[in-house]
Amino acid sequence: MRVIDLKTIPLSIPMERPLVSINPRDRINPIIVQLFTDDGAEGIGLVFTWNDRQVASLIATIEDLREVVMGQNVLRHEEAWQKLWRATRFMGHTGYVISAFSAIDMALWDLKAKAFGVPVAHLLGGYRDEVPVYASHKLFRQWSLTELQEDAQDLVQKGFTALKMNLGDKDPTEEIERVRTVRETVGDKVDILIDVNWAWTPTRTLKMGRLLEPYNVYWIEDPLDSEDPNDLAKVADALDTPIAIGETFSTKKGFRPLLEKGSGDILIVDIQRVGGVTEFMKVAAMAQAWHRPVASHIFHEFSIHMIAAIPNGLIVEYMPWWELIYEEPPQVINGLMKISKESGWGLKLNRASLKKYALDRY
Repeated sequence: MRVIDLKTIPLSIPMERPLVSINPRDRINPIIVQLFTDDGAEGIGLVFTWNDRQVASLIATIEDLREVVMGQNVLRHEEAWQKLWRATRFMGHTGYVISAFSAIDMALWDLKAKAFGVPVAHLLGGYRDEVPVYASHKLFRQWSLTELQEDAQDLVQKGFTALKMNLGDKDPTEEIERVRTVRETVGDKVDILIDVNWAWTPTRTLKMGRLLEPYNVYWIEDPLDSEDPNDLAKVADALDTPIAIGETFSTKKGFRPLLEKGSGDILIVDIQRVGGVTEFMKVAAMAQAWHRPVASHIFHEFSIHMIAAIPNGLIVEYMPWWELIYEEPPQVINGLMKISKESGWGLKLNRASLKKYALDRY
């Protein structure tokens, strides 16, 4: 079972509502990566960027790795990963490069699981078949208090038991009022996660962390404008509220100092930035050795498999920006998402949506 072809499908999907967390964004660009084998199997991976202009660079990087995976035995994922690593050493292993071979690695795991006739989660360890999720697609910085109330209430009615809201661009009094509003709306049995998107200094983080304590927040994510492990460790040590970090870090080499320094209480691993499934699992194993739980970043339709496979899997971020590209995307029921019984990722592409949102020029 060897790879004989690679194809990319770039898309441009408008956001239901423009997103403002760091920069205004009104559309998203997923890129599907397909690998085909000599026995007729197809595996998919997926990466994304934020505007049509960046698609060309990402696809060019993916295509540059085509020859590296041609003829690859899909059962030998470590061999494939090391080939990709060596092929990109000169260019470095972050940014477009890590995104490109993460997508290829994802597609290889899809093929490998299909070869054995099992879900990826089972091939990786099969610790459980359903995982907790949190809603992360509402409650952004530009929402008014009324909108926060309405959306928080709607998400709870839809069965979510954990919600994330974004802070970081307002004065402390206003920020706390927003959290208080959401807490009063959802009650004490729903978890509230806070994402700061690297907006605070260490001093501001300590102040806000203490002000947030009465509202029992689940975690404070990416609080600092610095990614220095020592700065992060100081904040994590000083606050009782868990600090969640990691979504921008690549490979086990990037995560190692975070664990060694005690830079966070929870690791957030992004499958696109970390190096695909292969590296995600190694980071998760490292985290387990340091008694740290692992959460995922975006890509819930893929990440549920890794979080379900590991004993220290904590929670999955639900961000349904591109769910319409699948015929039957995984659903959230009572705050949980189940692993499909289908082999591989358990995903079937919706051809009508691919045609509708195809990005022909980039």
